[in-house]
Formats: sequence, C-alpha cells, structure tokens
Amino acid sequence: MKHLKKILLVLALCAMAAMTFVGCSEKGPETITLDDGSVYVGEAVDGVPNGEGTLTDLMGSVWTGTFVDGKLNGYGTYLGYDLVEYEGFFKDGLFEGYGHWIGSNGDEYSGMFSGGKQNGVGRMDYTTECDYEGGWVDGYMDGFGWMTWPVGDLYFGEWSAGNPNGFGLKLFYDASISTQGNYRTYNQYMGYMVNNLPEGWGIMHFAGPGDLYVGNWVSGARDGQGICYFGEDSEAGCIKFVGTFDKDYSGGWINGEGTMYYEDGTVVHGIFEGTECVEVISTTQADPGAVSQEAAAALQEIQGSALFEQLEQIGR
Repeated sequence: MKHLKKILLVLALCAMAAMTFVGCSEKGPETITLDDGSVYVGEAVDGVPNGEGTLTDLMGSVWTGTFVDGKLNGYGTYLGYDLVEYEGFFKDGLFEGYGHWIGSNGDEYSGMFSGGKQNGVGRMDYTTECDYEGGWVDGYMDGFGWMTWPVGDLYFGEWSAGNPNGFGLKLFYDASISTQGNYRTYNQYMGYMVNNLPEGWGIMHFAGPGDLYVGNWVSGARDGQGICYFGEDSEAGCIKFVGTFDKDYSGGWINGEGTMYYEDGTVVHGIFEGTECVEVISTTQADPGAVSQEAAAALQEIQGSALFEQLEQIGR
C-alpha cells in the first residue's frame, strides 16, 4: 500500500509538471517596439521576432509571415504605405524567389525576384495595356522577351535596361494601312534594335507600298548602304535600287550614288534624289524577270519566317 501511494504521488507530480509546461508553450503573441520604431506582434525569442508575426514600420508598411532573427523569411505578404502589394517568398525581409507584385499604379508582375527586385523570368501586365514576358535584371526588362503594345506593335528579341536592344523582330502598326490584329498588314522588321528603334543592319517590309528594304538603319530610319525592292505600284517603273539612303532626306529615302533597275530592263548607275536620277554615270540592261524573282524571294524570306509566324501567334 505504501508503494502504491508513492506511485500515485509521483504520477500526480508528473501531471502537474506537464500542465505547467503546456501552459508555458501556449504563451500568447508578444508586442515589441524595435529600435527603428517598428512594432512587431507575434512570436519572439529574447525580444527578437522569431516565428509567425506581423511587423509594421513607422511609414505604415506591413510585413506578415514567418520571421527569423527579426527578418521575414519564407512565404509571406507585404503591403506598402504606398499601396504596393506583394505575396510570395522572402529572404531576410526582401522579395526572393517566386512572387506576385502589384504596383501602386496597378501594374502586376508574376515571376521571379532576387534582392527585392524582379530578377529572372516573369510577366508584367501594365495598366497602359502593354504586356511583357521574358527576362528581368534588377527590375528592368533584360535578356530575351516579348512585348505587345495597345496600338498593335509586337516585339520579340533581346532587351537591356528596359528597352529592345539587340537582335529582334518587330511588327509596327500604322493606322493608315494596318488592320489591328491582321499582322500581314503591319510593317515587318527583322534586325538590330537600339532603344526600341532599328539601328544597324535590318530588313523591313513596308506593308503599305509593299517595298522591302535590306540595309543599314540609324535611329529608326534608313541610312547608308542598302537595297530597296519596290512594290507593285512603284514610282517610274522602278523595281530595285542598290545604293545610298539618307535618314535626313524624306525620312530615310534614296539620296546619293546608286544603281536603279527598271521594269523595262534598263539599269542606270548615277546620283539619285529619290527615284529621280539627277546625274547619269552609266547605263546597261538586265533581265527584269530575274530581278522580280529576286525581290519575291527576299520578301518570302521575311514573310515566310517561322519567327514571324510565332510572333503573330503571340499577338493573338
């Protein structure tokens, strides 16, 4: 009997100790004012946010999630004083990994972050109705990506510092000739870009007149040496010009020495201002049919490009 009483006493003491331990583990959330004036409500260890909680800074920005040594880590949410919203992953209080961000102006981004900025691959839907999907570096469009503009322009290619820079393909909408959504009525460009303008070598098919230009560009205009294949309604029966173009002459038109090929087979080498030869240097003959076939092959090269077909699919 004495042994039984001892056993019951030990069991009672163990139960009381267990109840005391459980009570300590169920301690409620702490409210801590940090040195910078931020207020934290949640789990803490030795006065430092550790565990689930919410941090509100002096500006009114709010972080909610799991804190490690005072910093939000893992999955959480952020609501900025300027109404910027973020839901996704954090590392040491910064956006890191996959997340969904909404800017104060309503722009929405879904994709990868690093160091608090868009880095990696992601999609941005702008309130201006532009849409971009592709690479990002430190908050700027960078790498390969595509964008559509509300006016109907589309671009796929290289980006840097937030602009098309490098090699790419672009469909330019022209209100006077283009039917929105019918990309065969857009001006089609394939070549190099600088700050969203053709620069360096490139090919452009001008959908309205049907002209096809292959050559050099400066600040979005034809300039320097190039070749122009004329559309069906060409001036003065011209079918091809090889020579000098000038960005300061009629928006990038023929101006200087070159060779003009005509429908009747005449070939004139001279000095041109537009399609007019102001100084003849020499004349000869050529097969106009062969030149027309050459022009058709060049047009097919750009219009039949699989890349342009894919770009059109993106737009749809």
